[in-house]
Formats: sequence, structure tokens, C-alpha cells
Amino acid sequence: MPFSLLPMRDKSGVQPGQLLIDGQWLDGDGPRFEQLHPATQEVMTSFASATEAEVDRAVVAARRAFDQGPWPRIPAADRRRLLQPIIERIFAEEAELAALQTLDNGIPYHLSRSARLSPSAAASIFDHFAGWTDKINGETYPRFSSAPMDYMTFRDPVGVVAAILPFNGPLLTFALKVAPALACGCTVVIKPSELTNIAVTRLAKILHESDLPRGVINLVTGDGATGAALAGHPGIDKVSFTGSPSVGEAILHASGGNMKRLSLELGGKSAALVFPDADIVATARTLMGLCSTFLSGQVCSTPSRAVVHRSVLDAFLHAAAEQLKEVRFGDPFDPHTTSAPLVSRRQMERVLDYVRIGREEGAQLLHGGDRPGGEWDAGNWVNPALFLVDDNAMRIAQEEIFGPVLTVIPFDTEEDAIRIANDSAFGLAGCVYTHDIKRALRVARSMRTGSVGINGYASSPHAPMGGIHRSGIGREGGWASIEAFTELKTVNFNMAD
Repeated sequence: MPFSLLPMRDKSGVQPGQLLIDGQWLDGDGPRFEQLHPATQEVMTSFASATEAEVDRAVVAARRAFDQGPWPRIPAADRRRLLQPIIERIFAEEAELAALQTLDNGIPYHLSRSARLSPSAAASIFDHFAGWTDKINGETYPRFSSAPMDYMTFRDPVGVVAAILPFNGPLLTFALKVAPALACGCTVVIKPSELTNIAVTRLAKILHESDLPRGVINLVTGDGATGAALAGHPGIDKVSFTGSPSVGEAILHASGGNMKRLSLELGGKSAALVFPDADIVATARTLMGLCSTFLSGQVCSTPSRAVVHRSVLDAFLHAAAEQLKEVRFGDPFDPHTTSAPLVSRRQMERVLDYVRIGREEGAQLLHGGDRPGGEWDAGNWVNPALFLVDDNAMRIAQEEIFGPVLTVIPFDTEEDAIRIANDSAFGLAGCVYTHDIKRALRVARSMRTGSVGINGYASSPHAPMGGIHRSGIGREGGWASIEAFTELKTVNFNMAD
């Protein structure tokens, strides 16, 4: 092994994880599990597997804080005032939080501090939603008929929220779920991915040490059994989940008992449509870079299908291959490292299996798709794969791989490109690369997906993000999040004498 992350773990003060239930940190009654670092397989620390009884205690605490506590009922200005110190503390501790996130999932530290998954981005999300506290308004309506009835609406907090987080952006998704929930007056039970608990625990500690009332924030750790116990609990009013479609389906079925409200951001197989007038070199390097650097394609909105006009196909493939030369594996705290390892051995084997499937189906593997071996053998590294595919029906073009694999599919006409893009069970994000603004808007409107970027793609806390089909239900961001964490109540007055 060429490097060790144990010195950085110790320097960062990583301790065995605890549960946060009703304002108290607890060791937990169940067995503990070790969290391994994906770059070295070294043990970072251990966490408690919350039992069903402990999940119940966390939900009961959040229920009590919502039904009897002051949080849902305090004035909007006071709620914002209580959130402000949390925002300032996250900004103040962003370097430490970024290091903990790197110790979680292996994202290069310089990207953990600067990219859209950074602690500063999480603080900005909290700041954005804190600003909504005094703007969560209803409406009044004119009389509809001669009956003397006046109507108005109010937005009430949805209640107790289960926030179930993914491994790839633990700080960002914590903020995207918890910040609007708190702004609306909800109470929350947080469950991080069993693969990445360290940074979330520290962020929960920041909220715990604030002036939030007892029981408003709770944290349980564990595997899928813990998540299932939380998502299916009858005391939960809403589940906000980011993760795989299979788990999302299980949550959808489990929610029927008490008709839980759901926000599900699931998988993606996003298509980037590349037209001949685009900057082909820059576009190819961008798309290949998104699949091979940063989190190595482990982002649901990553455009993993490049649908490229046949006239510029060779130039695109050449530029994509050139970008691969810039990929550097290594210590995630080394500023020269460009890419995260795959988060687990299981995920690494899944990616390698898809490479094998692609080759067996007849796709052309132009580069990569194997393990680097040698000094990198201890980590979950896979050399980024570049495939040329002539049939969008192939599994590597249809199924979410969630790894460093870019599938390139040629097209001849605009209609053909749109057909290929929409030939998917997913619909989370997409891109259109062209300098023709009319075509860009026309194609973007024709793509069946939750969001589309033109000549680039980026999410933002003030704009809605979410998918259709197997990519999920609902939206996160801006007013869409406020709607997701509130219930609309209509009050009517009989104004007759």
C-alpha cells in the first residue's frame, strides 16, 4: 500500500460513532460495524447498528418534539435566528468537515473543499433555506359563487421527517434535506449511508450543540435494516431519500401504511447530446472527466451516455481518450489526485461486471475498464472505461453503472438523438451541447428528464432538482423543497350574518 490514511484519521480526531437520540449521545445496544476507507481498506472507526427499538426511540423523540415541543410553533424570525449560528459554524469548520468527508468516501480533499459537495456548499444551502422561514405563505381566494364563503390557505410543517442519505455527497444531501425541513418547522431523524458516517456525525454534532430544542435532530446509523425500520415506522410523516432505485421502490411500498409523503431522488442514466457545432474537444473532455475524476462517476446526475453526432464522433473519442491521460489515483489528500476510488469492493466488482457485460454484448471497449493493480491493489480503483456502442438497447447503455464508465452512442439526426436520450427507464438529468440556441431549447424541451443543462450542467439550492420514471418522485431545491416539507391546509369562513 503506497500510503496510509490512519495519520489523517487520528489528526482529524475521528472517534467511534454514537447515536443521537432525544438530545443524548448513546453507544447503542446493537452490534457495531467498521467503516473501511475505499482507497486503502483501512478501518476508519466503528459505528453502532441502531436496533429497531433504538430507531423507535429516535422517532418517538422527534414525534414528541414536533407534537409537544416549541419548534413547529415558534415565530419565523426566531426560527431563522436559531439557524444562523449553525450556518456560521459550518463555514468556520469547513476545512475539518471536508477532511472528514474525504475520510468517508475518498473524494480528493481539494474537491471536497471546493466542489458542489463541499461543506461551504452545505452551509450555503442552510443559509438559503433559513431565508425561507418568514416567506412560507398561503393564499387568499375570491368568492367563487354567491355563497358567503371566504377561503385562505396555510402551509403547515409536514411533521416528523426521515432523512436517509447516500454515500457520495453526505454533507450536501444532509443540508438539502435537513435545512428545508427545519426551516418549515419539521423534526428530523437522520440516517447516513452505512459506508459514510463520519462527516454526517460531525455535522449532527454541530446541530446538537446549537440552541435547537431537544429532539428536533436525531441520528441513527446502521445498514439497510436500520433504514427499513426508519422508513417504515408509523411515526414518520415523510421520507426524504437519495439512493438506489431498488431501495426507493422498497420505501415506496413501505410508505403505504400511513401514506407517508415521499421525496425520492434515485438513479440516473443521463444523456448528453453533442451536436456538430459544439466545442467538441472541450465537451468530450468535460463528459469523460465527469465519469473519470471527482467521484469517478458515482453521481446520479453524471451524463454517462454521450450521444454524439456521427460527423464529429472520431474527434470526440480522441479528445475523451486524451482526457484519460490526466487521471491520477492516489492519496486523496494529495493535491495531484484527481479521482475517488469506488466506495466499496462490492461496487468495484459491480463496475467490473458491467465492463464484462458490455464487451460480451459487442460494445467496443476503447480504453480502460480494468484494475490498475500493483500498488493500487488495496484500494477500490478501476481504470476509467470508454465504450463505443451502436445500440442503445445494450445493458451498459440502459442500466445505471455508477462508476467511471462513459458510453458513447452515435446519432445522425436531431430526432434520432432525442429518441436515444428518451429511450431510458430513468429521467434525472441531461445535457445539450450546441451553439444554436433555438435547437438547444427545442431539444431540451423534448428530453424526458427532470432537468437539462445547455452547454454544461450544475445543480443549485435555489432551483428544483429531481427526476421522473425510475429516477424518483418529487423535487429538491428552492420553493419546491418548501412544498415538499409542508402540508397545504385550506380554511374557509362562512361570512353569512
